[in-house]
Amino acid sequence: MKKHSICMAKVIKNISYVLVPIFLLLLISSIVSILIVQKNIQIKNADNYYETELFTDVYLGDVYSIYNSADKGLMYEENSTPYITIYDDKQSDVDIYGKKGTIYYFNNHSSNLKYLVINKKAGFAQTNLEHTMKTDTIDEIIQELNKNKIYWNYEQGNVKTSINSLSLENIRYNNIFEYMIQQSSYLNAYTGLLNDLPYDDAYAVSKLECNLIINLNKISAFIIPVSLIALVFLVNFIFKGIGKTAQTGEIYLNWFDRWKLEIVFLISISMALFGIYIFAGSSITESITLKVTCMGIGLFIIYLDAILMVETIVKRIKTHTLIKSTIIYLIYKIVRDLVADIKITIKVFLIFGGFCLLGFMLTVLIVLTSSNDQRFLYTIMLLTLGFLSFWYLYRKIKEFDTVKNALKSIYEGNTNIKLNPSEQKGVLKEMTIYINDIAGGLSNAINESLKSERLKTELITNVSHDIKTPLTSIINYVDLLKKEKMPNEKCTEYLMILDNKSQRLKRLTEDLVEASKASSGNIKLKMEQINVVELVKQVSGEFEDKFKARGLEEVMTLPKDTAVIMADGRYLYRVLENIYSNTAKYAMENTRVYLDVVVQSKSVVIQMKNISQEKLNISADELMQRFVRGEASRNTEGSGLGLSIASSLTQLQGGKFHIYLDGDLFKITLGFERI
Repeated sequence: MKKHSICMAKVIKNISYVLVPIFLLLLISSIVSILIVQKNIQIKNADNYYETELFTDVYLGDVYSIYNSADKGLMYEENSTPYITIYDDKQSDVDIYGKKGTIYYFNNHSSNLKYLVINKKAGFAQTNLEHTMKTDTIDEIIQELNKNKIYWNYEQGNVKTSINSLSLENIRYNNIFEYMIQQSSYLNAYTGLLNDLPYDDAYAVSKLECNLIINLNKISAFIIPVSLIALVFLVNFIFKGIGKTAQTGEIYLNWFDRWKLEIVFLISISMALFGIYIFAGSSITESITLKVTCMGIGLFIIYLDAILMVETIVKRIKTHTLIKSTIIYLIYKIVRDLVADIKITIKVFLIFGGFCLLGFMLTVLIVLTSSNDQRFLYTIMLLTLGFLSFWYLYRKIKEFDTVKNALKSIYEGNTNIKLNPSEQKGVLKEMTIYINDIAGGLSNAINESLKSERLKTELITNVSHDIKTPLTSIINYVDLLKKEKMPNEKCTEYLMILDNKSQRLKRLTEDLVEASKASSGNIKLKMEQINVVELVKQVSGEFEDKFKARGLEEVMTLPKDTAVIMADGRYLYRVLENIYSNTAKYAMENTRVYLDVVVQSKSVVIQMKNISQEKLNISADELMQRFVRGEASRNTEGSGLGLSIASSLTQLQGGKFHIYLDGDLFKITLGFERI
């Protein structure tokens, strides 16, 4: 019963974590909606968003900006012809109030506000409507704008609109409108908002916010008390469930709860600032999607940070480790341990205390003594004391430096280190003994590892050589039997199986010897200039029949520039042969195989890509190990040595060999230095 209650407490806590931000968001939103409505009472009385002063100010502000750009945002040539530097398209020789003029189409299709501004004085018009056959003339553009449910036209001091809040009676004394009147003698504006506001601009955002405020304000009297009560209960459930486990009933501290509290505070502050930064990013975009995304991510980070802090602080309080998990307590503990372990620190304290005491006494004597001879003597003594203290510290530093250099040498791989313990004293002497033991142990381990590797290589070579002699005899006798007439078809079938298996065993033996030599570097290379393109073509030609038999189409991309490298032709050929052989065996039938030779400024890269026939159930590193193949490929004729041999031979020739796996995509890359 106890375990069940603890488990339920943890479940309720996790559910509460999900519900708390919901009720908290409802509470804050309701309070904010009340404050906004109280400050802007017209929002409460408005039938919809388009009847609010918020919409009126935004709309008139945008119209005035467009209006003003048509007047001051243009540059004029000497003949007073408008010179517009940025526009999407234009329509020339258009009738503008009885005169020939030009309509300029600006590329601004992601805004819900569409407009047409006519500058009668300059003889041109601007619009952000898309230029089509239906918008070739001024009348067509005006008709297109007036099709919208919301439009506002200003022509020669007269206003025509579908929105009452934008009528002449309601905006007559608006500051923005008064500025527009001053230019009304030569500028006319025709504007409209697209139906249903399809774009995420300021209008769509403002409408969403305004509707949310109006709806929340209507039910805020119910939401606020319910949210407060729910938050009180949920917080209580959270504090009770923090740290509870179903197994023991004790408070469980994880790795984060064992970090020092000051570090946890720094991490928490950093996470909070990062969340605030992302949340603030919502204010610089007009897209509803981006606003909601930034606000959501920012609030989630802040809330997650709050959960981590509450969890770890409450757990530490419950386990009485809040103070003990601080850095300040750690410093106190260290000082306490130093004082307690007087055997280690007593020499330092005594020497330092003695130096300070003697130095202070000599300084006082120098100041108080009136005799010049005595003052000179005390000064010499003080200088001698300082020199002796410096010499002692310098000697200790040199001893520490010797130990440090020994550790550095071991770290760099030099295990032939032997320090003399008799030259050290105290703790340094113990450290010297430990270092000698560590260096000796590492040296023995390395020698044993090298010896084991050498024995394995020799064993493989010897066994392979011993197998070759009887195997050669078997192959020769099989060849002789093949020339003889078999008594029946069953014997012929058995003979063919014997021939195939003996040839496979021969190839495996040869691969073992070659893999052993390649991995140990026991190969004599004849480095020469190799034309990679010619070598690749040669290998590709030899595998053409094998590729066709499995329906593989090779797509080869070769460079126009020369691709010459320094390598051993025989072994580079073997590397490419192993790669092609691997592809011929394991690539999916009836697919393409891509072979690319890329010439870079200082290197030549050979890449082969194909889709694996079987699921790649091992990593790229495992594929390059000896005798390793995919689980589904173990019934094939391969030995599992091909890629290992290719990798070793490539590295011996100064190249780089890499395998990349991405799903069923299998890619091998060879890299050599270009000459």
